Order: sequence, then structure tokens, then C-alpha cells
Amino acid sequence: MKKVIYISGGVGGAKFAKGLNKIENIDLTILVNTGDDEHIHGVFLSPDIDTVIYNLAGIEGEFGWGMKNDKFTVSNEFRKFYDIDFKIGDRDLATNLYRSQMISQGKTLTEITKNIKNKFELSCEIIPMSDDRVSTKLITKNNKKLDFQEYFVEKKGKPRIKNIIYEGSRVAKVNQSTIKKIKSSDIVIIGPSNPLLSIGPILSLSKLKKELISHENLTIISPFIGNDAIKGPSKKNFEDIGFSPDIEGIKKYYKNIGKKYIVHFGDSDEKINTVEENILFKTIKDSENLARKILNYG
Repeated sequence: MKKVIYISGGVGGAKFAKGLNKIENIDLTILVNTGDDEHIHGVFLSPDIDTVIYNLAGIEGEFGWGMKNDKFTVSNEFRKFYDIDFKIGDRDLATNLYRSQMISQGKTLTEITKNIKNKFELSCEIIPMSDDRVSTKLITKNNKKLDFQEYFVEKKGKPRIKNIIYEGSRVAKVNQSTIKKIKSSDIVIIGPSNPLLSIGPILSLSKLKKELISHENLTIISPFIGNDAIKGPSKKNFEDIGFSPDIEGIKKYYKNIGKKYIVHFGDSDEKINTVEENILFKTIKDSENLARKILNYG
């Protein structure tokens, strides 16, 4: 049985995770970004972890996050006391209340995530990049320091940025079990998530990055099609930090990490380690087809 490590952010990464999870006879572990984690509405949120879980359970909302057909009664009432442009669905809130309660009782994020994914009857492993807090902060062109959710939700990802800081990454620990999983895996796949905001926090953990660099079979799926982002502000972010939103920029950013790169049709640099495939996932079948091809390459 092939051991697969998939590294994912939120919505973009979760779409590929859905197809990958459809494949039988693989031992799948999904390593998820927690740089977006934050206390909001008085509860502790792990947005990317929940987005991956909800997508795999087939209950994600219409935009890929939250739960489908959820209501926002609590959030609407909360805004009467505290005006914030961030809404959590009622059922989604229950997940976050559980997480907050377990954290207050001394449980680790790894333990809590396992319990949540088991509740949704998912067979693959889903693990946070660290049990310690790492927070993505964005420094804007006018020198304002923004929390991730402030930048992404309240300001709609509009401010131009000049730097990104992953606070806590130097002291955050990586579980030894995670390192062992990477070492023993047959293939590692980095999903089409925002390289700076979703994958960057994971790479900021030096112990994790070292293992990824040394892995002999690591494939990276581009988040760009025709020099534009598949989803979200990744093109603008990439350009702001000095990378081109194409395979050249991707290879520069993932220098020494990627062994093979998957790009959309027409986006290749014609190098031997670049492969053109359909990376626009309109259906689960699209992502499943790509997952099968990648696993066959490896």
C-alpha cells in the first residue's frame, strides 16, 4: 500500500484532497496549515483543518468553506454586540466550541483534530502542522501589521503586502510522528494552495522543511493557470513578494523542495520535471483523475 502525504491549505487544497481521498489502497495522511488559526467570537478556529474535513465529508458550503445550508443565527446576534465582518455558521460554531473546550482541558490540536475527523467518519489521517501556535501576519505596503483573518476576511485580501511573518515558527515544535510519516512516505504532494499564505507557514517550520527537502519524491501542483490564480489572492501576494505567478516563480519559491511540478495545459517551461495536466477541478472526478496520474508517476 502506497503511503501518501498530502500538504494542504484551505479551499484550494481541499478540492484536490477530495479526489485523492477517493483512491483506494493508499495510506493517506493530510498535513494541514494552521497559520490561519485564531480566536474569533470567543472560540478557537482552525479554518483550514475544518475546510479539509468538511470537504472530505461532502458537507462544505457553496464557497468551499463552512457547512452547506448552515444558518448564522448566533453570528447575527453576536454582531449586535460586536461589529465584526466575520460570520460562523451555527453548526460550524459547534465544531469550534468543541475544539475550544478540548483545548481548555489540555488536549492537543492533533488529538482534537483526530476526534473531529472521526466524528465525520473519515478514514484518512488529518494532522495539523504543529500543536503549537504559528500565526501568519501580513505587513502591508503602508507598514500596517494585519492578522490573517483581518486581511483575508475584513479587508477582502485587498491591501498590497511587502512582507509576511510566521510568528511562533521558530519555537513551534513538530510532532515526531509527523516526521516519521514523511520519512516513511512513498510520495509527498503539495497542493494548489496559496504558496505564501497556506504552504508558507508549514515551510516556516525548519524541521518540517528539512524533511521535505530531503524527500526523494515530492510533487507540487501549481496554484496558477495562465499566470492567474486558480482561487484567491495568491497571484497578487506572489507578485508583491517578488515572484512571478507561473512555473518559473513556483520553482523559485519551492527551490530545493519540489522534484516534480504539475501545471495546467500550456503552462509548462518545457523542463523534464514539469508535467502538464488538468489542474482546474470543476468536479471531484477532475481531482481524482489528477491524483491517480500523480500516484502513477511516483
